[in-house]
Amino acid sequence: MSRRDFRYNSSKKRSSQKRPESPSPRNQRAHARPHGVSADLVMGRNCVEELLRYYPDRILEIFISEKKDEARAGREDRKNSILDRALKQGLPARECDRRELDSMVHSDSHQGVVARVSPRSFLDLDDLVGMVREERSVRILALDGVLDPQNFGAILRAAECYGVSAVVWSRNRGAPLGPVVAKVSVGASELVPLCPVANLHRALEVLKEAGAWSVGAMVAPDATAVESFEFPEKCVLVMGSEGEGVQQLIERSLDFRVYISMLGKISSLNVSQATTVLLHAMANQHRQKGVLKVT
Repeated sequence: MSRRDFRYNSSKKRSSQKRPESPSPRNQRAHARPHGVSADLVMGRNCVEELLRYYPDRILEIFISEKKDEARAGREDRKNSILDRALKQGLPARECDRRELDSMVHSDSHQGVVARVSPRSFLDLDDLVGMVREERSVRILALDGVLDPQNFGAILRAAECYGVSAVVWSRNRGAPLGPVVAKVSVGASELVPLCPVANLHRALEVLKEAGAWSVGAMVAPDATAVESFEFPEKCVLVMGSEGEGVQQLIERSLDFRVYISMLGKISSLNVSQATTVLLHAMANQHRQKGVLKVT
């Protein structure tokens, strides 16, 4: 069956043969291969709380703004809770002037909480190929030219919420990870499996050779409305930049194209909103087919 046949033969019965169950790649591979990068900073109460909950061993030190810097009691309670949890877990923590935090992360939106963390680990392309070959259901998100940290962070938050197997992007065509991305993602940038690659087009071709199907989000004559589209069980969803969309080289190699139907007067969503809609649609279909368990 050719790749294009998938859309038009989606009602055909699939083989009942199942692959042996294997450990979830989100648990097994998310911190598989560390790259040589220096320790980093993350900011924001939610982000640091997620790290304390799931990866406290990565926290090297926590910085909390001094009590006199906070006027609202609710914020003070959250900070005290973070400080108490850090101390109970034996993690270094200290209070400092809010301006010192501003200087650390080059931002004043840290909510009075900053953490210095050890380098997180990234997947490499071989890990993604292993997922495609071994797992019954794989949902990989590929980002082509998403350069805005706010959008990148929001996309990573949606990816984590909808159980994406991994997020892949080109190192030279994407926003850098950092405090802003971590805060906007509410810590998802430290939780969701990530795979930066040198050449996104080549990476997508390798994943297709391994058995994945590529689905690009765009308005095109042969695109299908997402509500009428059946996402493959092994799928790479490709999202392009807001200005240029998916680059032509990648667009020509896509297996399918989908678009989001609009009902209002505004004709488009930004890339993070569109990604969230499509990830929800894909996860919902996979859940209904029984290839995705929702927790």
